[in-house]
Amino acid sequence: MLNNFSFLGNADAIPKRICPIFLLIDTSGSMEGTRIGAINSAIEEIIPDLRELSNKQADSEIRLAVLEFSSGCEWVTPRLMSMDSFDDWVPLQANGLTDLGEAFLELNRQLSKNGFMDRSSATSGFYAPVIILLSDGDPTDDWLSALKELQKNKWYQASLRVALAIGDDPNLDILRKFIRNPELLFHVTDISQLKKVVRFIAVTSSQVASTSAVITENTSRTPANSKDVAPTSAENILNETLREQRTDDDFGIPSPSPSPAPVPPQNPFPAPMPSSFAEPVSVENDDDEWDDDF
Repeated sequence: MLNNFSFLGNADAIPKRICPIFLLIDTSGSMEGTRIGAINSAIEEIIPDLRELSNKQADSEIRLAVLEFSSGCEWVTPRLMSMDSFDDWVPLQANGLTDLGEAFLELNRQLSKNGFMDRSSATSGFYAPVIILLSDGDPTDDWLSALKELQKNKWYQASLRVALAIGDDPNLDILRKFIRNPELLFHVTDISQLKKVVRFIAVTSSQVASTSAVITENTSRTPANSKDVAPTSAENILNETLREQRTDDDFGIPSPSPSPAPVPPQNPFPAPMPSSFAEPVSVENDDDEWDDDF
């Protein structure tokens, strides 16, 4: 599936900032058949799309990591891979449970400078990551405790997050907790459209993220506000792009899944806005805390 590659590339080339793309894919037994088949087909087409997009960018490089989860979880890619490193995609197989919590914990481990966000392979720093979660059912493990741990991760806080709910009975409330912007939860019931939706959202997210907030470790050479990450700006751009695309009936991008109606407060004073919807999400911290966590 992967060719020989080098993170160093051409020593004379200008180093590019890395745009990390993470795909978290449910490969439990309920995904067997047309669902996992559509996702495999989408990834086969995403790889050359992202390769072309990455090659066109003058100052950024897209790298992709894929994590599958069922009974446990496993990285399909050993690290964030350059798009030139991919050859033939080995299709994912669906079976087992839905250990979403294990996937959250593993993502948390790799969203660090000791994991996939290794500074030695990204001398010019990283753009805020894109994280796309695809699932069709209810988790079978302690996903909530794992999500709370993941939410402490500053890379996660700075990321652009999209969730795709697949089929007739996914748990939308759980997927809604994973994202920040409720407009970026999509419910795909028409499996014949799944491949097209996955491909479009992955490529469009990459385009948006590779021109959005930059995160770098070496503050002595960057502006003081380089750590002020407002991922909601990128999410708003992505949402607007998808909204425009949904006006094309031939494409079939589904409308965002509606959020539950709010419960009226019991007192005359409005309740505070939930922190998950606050704008902008900031990761301002002192240098020591930033460096320790990253």
